Amino acid sequence: MAEGEERVIAEFSDYDELINALRLRATELNLSGEQVDCYSGLPARYTQKLLGPNPIRRLGAISLGPFLGALAVRGLLVEDKAAVERLRRQTTPRKSQFVRSAAVHTNLTTRFLRKIGAKGGENSRKYLGKRLVKRLARRAANARWHPKRTLI
Repeated sequence: MAEGEERVIAEFSDYDELINALRLRATELNLSGEQVDCYSGLPARYTQKLLGPNPIRRLGAISLGPFLGALAVRGLLVEDKAAVERLRRQTTPRKSQFVRSAAVHTNLTTRFLRKIGAKGGENSRKYLGKRLVKRLARRAANARWHPKRTLI
C-alpha cells in the first residue's frame, strides 16, 4: 500500500454486513463498547445494543455519524459495474419531459386555507358538547363583528 492511500477495511452491501464490519473494526481497534460510547457521545451501553449478538437498536440518521467517527471510519459509495450493466439491460431510460426539478413548489391560497380551516373547525365541534359549541360560536361572532380597536 502506497503512502497516502487509504486502506479498505470491509465491503458490505446490506445492513447486516455493515454491522459485522463495524464489529470487526471495534475488535481490531481493541475498543470496549463503553469506550466507543464515550468517544461517540452516544448513551451508555448503546454500542452493545447496536453490535451485540441480538441487536435491539439500529443505526439511524442521528447515531450513524458519531458511531462511524468513534470507530475512525467513513462511508464511501462505489459503483458496482456488473450491477449497472444488469440494470441498464433491464430498464429503459426515463423521459426527460416528465422529470421535475429537485424543488417542488406549492402555492397555498387564502381560499384553500380558509376551506381546510373550516373543515377542521367542523370536525373539532363534532366531539364537543352543545353548550361549549354555542359559547365558542358566540365568542367567534363577537371577535368577528366587534374587533378590538387600537388607539393611534
